[in-house]
Amino acid sequence: MVQLICSQFDEFEEALYGVQGRYVLRTRQQRDWQLKVVDLNGVALMSGREGAGTVYTGIGLPGYFNIFVPLTGHETTVVDGHRFDRRRIGWMVPNAMFHINATHPASWLTVAMSCELVLHWASLREDEFDFSLLHRNLVSNAQRNLGPLLWLAQRLFHIDAHSPEALHSESAEHAARMEVMDVVFRLLLPVDPPHATARHNRDHQEIIRRALELLEVLEVQTVYTEDICQATCASERTVRNVFNQYLGMSPHRYLMIRRLHAIRAAIRHAGPQDTVTSICARFGVWDFGRLASLYRQYFGTLPAQSLKAARAARPHG
Repeated sequence: MVQLICSQFDEFEEALYGVQGRYVLRTRQQRDWQLKVVDLNGVALMSGREGAGTVYTGIGLPGYFNIFVPLTGHETTVVDGHRFDRRRIGWMVPNAMFHINATHPASWLTVAMSCELVLHWASLREDEFDFSLLHRNLVSNAQRNLGPLLWLAQRLFHIDAHSPEALHSESAEHAARMEVMDVVFRLLLPVDPPHATARHNRDHQEIIRRALELLEVLEVQTVYTEDICQATCASERTVRNVFNQYLGMSPHRYLMIRRLHAIRAAIRHAGPQDTVTSICARFGVWDFGRLASLYRQYFGTLPAQSLKAARAARPHG
């Protein structure tokens, strides 16, 4: 994790991710400037604490979309002429200018997402995605509670600071990227898109059959909802509806439970050098605390206890 504490805004200004711009101080500096960045290789979360009231004029860098959420000073923050409150969010597209006016020192969270990943996410959800988002800056009320994004960001900053090896394997970064983007776009997209209709009528039984076949053929740790969409030639919305219809849960939850079962099986057959951490890393798990809680919820014990019991049950010698 990049962590920066500086007494002047110049260094802070140069370190901002996904945007380029200039600060003008509108009040006397009152505290140090602080910045934390978690880079997930195409998605980056940035938490900033400014040292003074400011006006920031910036432009989104060519390769990135950004979402902006004030953490403090909501009522004294204005973006492109729109005054914020605790529900509002800002959306910035590449190569478009924006202005953030904060009359008091403020703290904020941004998420920068590469154009490639955003376009891929949208292509899998084309029957519910608002493609006008790709072409204009926006300030609006979030479609859902901001809590899940703030909680997820807090967990990522904490884990990146204390056990970065858990977060920065290829599979863990991919899982974290997808989780962040899902949360971000659920804030931006309507809960029930008024004109969302399936572009093609597909046999739902065929979709669920292909999805389950994919899980049998591939190792469960390598499968994500987007892979099911591609294998079934269906949008994310259609896949989600089919899973809820036939299995009583979303594909994300079903994959999570399947992954838990696979981790349990790997623990029960662990080799002498295996640890819970090394096993979980193979399955793209980056938040061990959440994994342990879910594991105990489903299996009545903690992963470490399962590993200890499995080793004690093996014959010696």
